[in-house]
Amino acid sequence: MSAGGLVESAQASGLAGVSAPARVALAAGVPAAAPIRTEDAILAHAARAGADLVGDACVVWRVLEDGRLEPAATFHRDRRLRYALGAVLHQPPLRAGGLWPGQVATSGAPTRVRRSRLGELAVDTGIGMRRAHALLAPVLVDGRALAVIVALRDSGEPEYSLREEVVMRRVAAKVGARAAAPHGGRGHVGGDEDGGGDRGDGAAGDDGPPSGDGWMPPAAWLMDHIGVGIWVADRDGMTTYVNSAMTELLGVPAADVVGRPMSDFLEDVPQMVRGEYCMDAERCDRRLTQPDGRHVWLEMTSLPLVDDDGARRGVVSTTVDVTARKQVELAARQRVPRAHRRV
Repeated sequence: MSAGGLVESAQASGLAGVSAPARVALAAGVPAAAPIRTEDAILAHAARAGADLVGDACVVWRVLEDGRLEPAATFHRDRRLRYALGAVLHQPPLRAGGLWPGQVATSGAPTRVRRSRLGELAVDTGIGMRRAHALLAPVLVDGRALAVIVALRDSGEPEYSLREEVVMRRVAAKVGARAAAPHGGRGHVGGDEDGGGDRGDGAAGDDGPPSGDGWMPPAAWLMDHIGVGIWVADRDGMTTYVNSAMTELLGVPAADVVGRPMSDFLEDVPQMVRGEYCMDAERCDRRLTQPDGRHVWLEMTSLPLVDDDGARRGVVSTTVDVTARKQVELAARQRVPRAHRRV
C-alpha cells in the first residue's frame, strides 16, 4: 500500500487528530507508547534534582486521591544502578500513612531519617545499600500533598543536615509551583541560580506558609514543623500522637508508634505513665534505642493532660536530643575513679 493510501486509511479510521508517527504505528498494528503527562515529566525532573543535589538516589511518590502513594519517578547518580532502582516503579501503591513516605504525605512536613532500612522507605530493590540516610520532602499544592520526594544516601556517608533539607524544600516548592501552573509551567527544577543548588549547599530560608502581620500558622502545621519532639499518650501510656521531630528521634514512622506503649521505646517512662499521680512538670533524661542499635539520650519534659473537670486524661512530653551532652557527662564520671587512684 502506498504512503498516500496509508494516510487515507488513517483518516477514514478517525486517526487524523493523532500525530504522524502515531498514525503510522497504529495503522501498522503496533501499539503506540502512552503519552507522557506533564506531571510525570515534572516528577522525573524532581527525581533527578533530588539525586544530583543531596543524594545518591531519589524516588518520587505520587499521592493518589484516596491517599495511597504510587511510585512515579526514580533516578540514581550511578548509571549501573539506575535500572535496578527503576524496579521500584513496578511496586504496588503504598497505603495511606504507611512507612516514611506515607507519613510525610500525611503530615506535610519534611523528615530526615538516619540509617533506615530500605523497606521502611518503601524501596524494595537492591541498589547497593542495606541501610540509607533519607531526606523526605512533600510537594504541596494548595495545602495538599501532590507527591513526596525521597532522597537516599548510603549510611556510610554523613547524615542529612538542615542545610540540605532547605535545598530539598526549595526543590519541592518549585515542583509544586510548576505542577500548579497552567500547562505545568516551564521553569527548571533544581537549585537556585546563585549557587544554592550545589550539592549540599543550601542557602538560608524557608518555603513554609506565607507570613504577614497578625498571621499565625495552623496548630497542626506548627506541631510538625518545630524542631522539638512531641509525644502524647493516654493514661495507660499508649501513644496517641507523635510529631515528625519525635519520629526522627525514635527512628520509626508515626504509623508504627501510634497505638503502642511508650515503654516499647523508652527504658524509663514518665512517672504519671507508671501510675504515680503528678500534677507538676517532670523533667528527666531518658534513653531510647533506635532500630539500628544507636542509643539516643532525650531530655524529656512531661506534663499531665487535664480536662475541664480536672480529670487526668494522659500525658504530653516534649523531647530534645541531648546525646552529645550525656556522653560528655558519662565520660567525666568514668575519669573520676582513675583520678582518685592516682592520689
